[in-house]
Amino acid sequence: MQASLIVNWIPFRLSYVNPDEWTLKWLDLGNERMIKPFFDETIQICRLKQRQRSRLESLSSADFLGEACKDLASLEPSAFIFHVSRCGSTLLSQAFSAPEENIVVAEAPLLDEILRADEKQPGLSTTTRETWFRLALKLMGQQRNYKESNYIIKLDSWHIHFYHLLREWFPQTPFFFLYRKPDEVIASHDKRRGIHSVPGMVNHALLKTAQPAHFGGDFNRYTAQVLEQYYIKLQEIFRLDHPHNCFFDFAHGGKEMVTAFSAFTGIPVKDMDQVNDRLKYHSKSAQEVFTPGSHENNERFFFSDCHAAYEQLKLLNL
Repeated sequence: MQASLIVNWIPFRLSYVNPDEWTLKWLDLGNERMIKPFFDETIQICRLKQRQRSRLESLSSADFLGEACKDLASLEPSAFIFHVSRCGSTLLSQAFSAPEENIVVAEAPLLDEILRADEKQPGLSTTTRETWFRLALKLMGQQRNYKESNYIIKLDSWHIHFYHLLREWFPQTPFFFLYRKPDEVIASHDKRRGIHSVPGMVNHALLKTAQPAHFGGDFNRYTAQVLEQYYIKLQEIFRLDHPHNCFFDFAHGGKEMVTAFSAFTGIPVKDMDQVNDRLKYHSKSAQEVFTPGSHENNERFFFSDCHAAYEQLKLLNL
């Protein structure tokens, strides 16, 4: 794969194949815009099209990232979205994904693999991870129609714990932090679990929880401890009073969230009617009409330490 042919190609998977050897898998986006609720969905669509052309996979070393980015027109990140999960972040990224002026990357697995690469190769330098992260963002932020002017990256929820690293790498970029009342978050995961709400799926040391066995299969209690640590970290970040940080409680409403994000980042809402229409549907499925969850039997989802951490964050952000 020649660098001159790299337009519309992006890396989507980083694998540790041998000691000190990393391999990247590449994907041809073609004309596909990254407008699905999650980046994985875009990957699935494009891989299917790619396999119809050839069964061969496009692979490179991690070092090829630098070569691939030469003379590539791309945007710098306009904003990063941090969140505690099930708190409106997908709805927010979807609200800004439709206009051609916006590039929205929502929870790209590659970014997580780069941030957590030292789990597989202890001792991997922060400088290397920063270089890979920036180059991956550059490729995902390609100006493919040359109308693009805004670039939004929605991170995974556990990337809250990478705040200090990411802020060091992007000192001037707006960071928008979303959170929500914990019993509502836990109730949502009780219906459809994210991987960080299943013990052992994400490194417990990163999530700052007890060992998975400690929870004895009680997924809700585990999720409560994950969330408690998120709220504690958000309190710490809030107290830093960084001028490019903004915090929003989803309790204030979806429309208000979109307005607050736009005001904070300077990224305009192109069509508020379109946004209002999108707010009527489930954030993770644009065809499924949104129906608010029942708040009955909330005691199943109430965990005092977690709730106290949320309330303390809420008080800070009054």
